[in-house]
Amino acid sequence: MRRELLQGTLTMEGWRSGLGSGLAALALVLALASGAAGQVAPGTHKIGYLHSFTGYLGSTGAPSRDGFMAAVGEINKKGGVSGRRITVIQENDESDPSKGVPAALRLMAGEQVIAIVGPGRSDVTEALGPMAEKEQVVDMTCSFIMPTKGTYTFDTVPKPTEEARAAIGFIKARGAKTLAIINAIDLYDKTTAKEFADEAGRQGIKVVGVESFNAAADKNFIPQLTVLKAGNPDWLAVVAAGAPVPIILNQKAEMGFDVPVIGNLASVVVGLPSLLKIAGKNAQGVHVATLPVAVWETLPKDDPRLPKITEFREAYKAMYREYPIMANWWIAQNWDIAYLLAEALKRAGANATGTSLKRAMESIKDFHGVTGTFSFSESEHAGASGVVIARIEGERLVLEK
Repeated sequence: MRRELLQGTLTMEGWRSGLGSGLAALALVLALASGAAGQVAPGTHKIGYLHSFTGYLGSTGAPSRDGFMAAVGEINKKGGVSGRRITVIQENDESDPSKGVPAALRLMAGEQVIAIVGPGRSDVTEALGPMAEKEQVVDMTCSFIMPTKGTYTFDTVPKPTEEARAAIGFIKARGAKTLAIINAIDLYDKTTAKEFADEAGRQGIKVVGVESFNAAADKNFIPQLTVLKAGNPDWLAVVAAGAPVPIILNQKAEMGFDVPVIGNLASVVVGLPSLLKIAGKNAQGVHVATLPVAVWETLPKDDPRLPKITEFREAYKAMYREYPIMANWWIAQNWDIAYLLAEALKRAGANATGTSLKRAMESIKDFHGVTGTFSFSESEHAGASGVVIARIEGERLVLEK
């Protein structure tokens, strides 16, 4: 498995997938890294970055890393934290859960990092929970849900219960009486689909069918959609991430399954441009749960979040010579993770350990980031809040009022 040393920027190998221009090479001329992979300058805070840079979640992993490294670059330009720069060592789990655990072990036991950012997969996060606790390494997961075991994991995405309340409340307000659900079988989507069904029941909406699929293997969803169409639902919830989502939208249209769609936070994880390219007109008007940063252009002009969003956009452009795709909110999420780690490292002091970093993270309250507000405690490590409903309109997400 390839490892790379990063200090405020990325090495040439394994650069951002899909950029399609020479701009990345120009950004790399400004590299802050020095030395060979595996060598770390003394007096640094050593962080591991574990994500899916290739495979079916590669469209999420590489941009997430970009957001994290843009923030690390800004932090290091200002002298780092407590006089120490942040050094980042990355591992690619290739969207394969069997490769995530060995990669995490290399970071924790081999590289002896003080913290890990990632992974993106919920099933890898589940396996890492007890490992991180045993090694006393803070894990800032990029997954949507927390592991069932382990006390060193922190999450920066609103819980499935919150997105379910927002999504079901939205369709309830628009007269929905029945709902059908199609979901992937991975841990997060399966969990979220159940939250959607449970919340629908609480709000008096009848679930007329639930069908599932394997996101890593399936490409034909017509059998599941046929069953759900027979239930004559008022709305269809698509609870999935990555490439299957636009294919589902296309196949739904092909078979004349003409009902509105509500998606979860992961629905545009394939990346909004890719979703639009594949689904075309079939994506227009689709509603999704998302974060306010994804609809920043349609937020009220006096929204207090806008200054931080503007700061993030400009810093990202300074590093990569282009603005981030704001609908891809996970880029900003990783920017926030970097600043949360910096705040915790500051509180833990120059000689921070995994244990002191964990305590420092638990002390953070009302931390206003780009994607939301974060508050942690000894008993609460899933500290993000702030879900909105957006509509795909043209080439962007628009806030639903």
